[in-house]
Amino acid sequence: MPLRPLLGSKVVVPCYFQDNTVNDPGAPTIAPLSHRIKWTYVTKEKVSTILVASEGKVQVETEYLDRVTMVNYPLVPTDATMEMTELRSKDSGTYRCEVMHGIEDNYDSVDIQVQGVVFHYRPITGRYTLTFLEAQQACQNIGAVIASPPQLQAAFEKGLHQCDAGWLRDQTVRYPIVSPRDNCAGNLPHLPGVRSYGLRPATERYDVFCYVERLRGEVFFTSDYDSFSYEEAVQHCQKLNTTLAAPGQLYAAWNQGLDKCRPGWLMDRSVRYPITTPRSHCGGGQVGVHIIYAFPNQTGFPDEHSRYDAYCFKGRNGLWLVELTCGNKNWNDVPCNYHLPFTCKTGPGQF
Repeated sequence: MPLRPLLGSKVVVPCYFQDNTVNDPGAPTIAPLSHRIKWTYVTKEKVSTILVASEGKVQVETEYLDRVTMVNYPLVPTDATMEMTELRSKDSGTYRCEVMHGIEDNYDSVDIQVQGVVFHYRPITGRYTLTFLEAQQACQNIGAVIASPPQLQAAFEKGLHQCDAGWLRDQTVRYPIVSPRDNCAGNLPHLPGVRSYGLRPATERYDVFCYVERLRGEVFFTSDYDSFSYEEAVQHCQKLNTTLAAPGQLYAAWNQGLDKCRPGWLMDRSVRYPITTPRSHCGGGQVGVHIIYAFPNQTGFPDEHSRYDAYCFKGRNGLWLVELTCGNKNWNDVPCNYHLPFTCKTGPGQF
């Protein structure tokens, strides 16, 4: 089974070996640190060295400096376990632990699948309309959670570029800039990076960066001869024993490879489409989940009577039990009332 750590977190990759060296009587004693340990990252194209350890010394390749350490070596010479921090999406893959001594060479491999995707979210109410508490709730309402600073940093290193400031879990406000330009560079006009406003009062208003770990079910595209209004899309998914997908679910599906050049309704009344294979006529040749806004300044959602296709979500066990909150109230429905995203219903409480 592969290891499945979360984006921006850390993972401990175990590797232990037994020293089977047996000394002949009278032969020189073999040093306990005489084995050579090598960690590599293996792809179809090449094998890249991460670190090499020998005689109690560890040499880490430049790309992995400050992110990779050996947990117990050299205190435990037969423990080659490696820890990797600040995990990025591109860290997913196969890792090989190789132990060499003389002509003996043994190795084992472990697969790592880094889970999760970070995305910028702006509600139907417009740009910079969310307090800190409202930002947390907004992410929960779309099937996600508010992102952490390490998760946003990892997303930036994958290529996330967003010239809009958003709340993060630690109550800081930040935004990732890959290509600095006028009015979108912060205090570092010529350098890419994550810009930060620092810790902000919870009553200030910004957008938010959300995080979704993985898809717990299936998102699929659906259409009809004349497409759907929003309410028709809700009803169509219900006829299929599903619900309209939440934005967090669509981002998770995109992160797993969903590609469709057809905009469709989602449960928050937004219209989006996922692109994993860039082409000029689909999102301007850019990968990502693209959004259809109501206005040129990238605010607002399309009118609910507009005609679009839809993205439905089917849970693994056939149930779509979702808890949304509004103030101090909760509601639980199967399927949940995604078609009433701004109406509170009193429910039986937490579950």
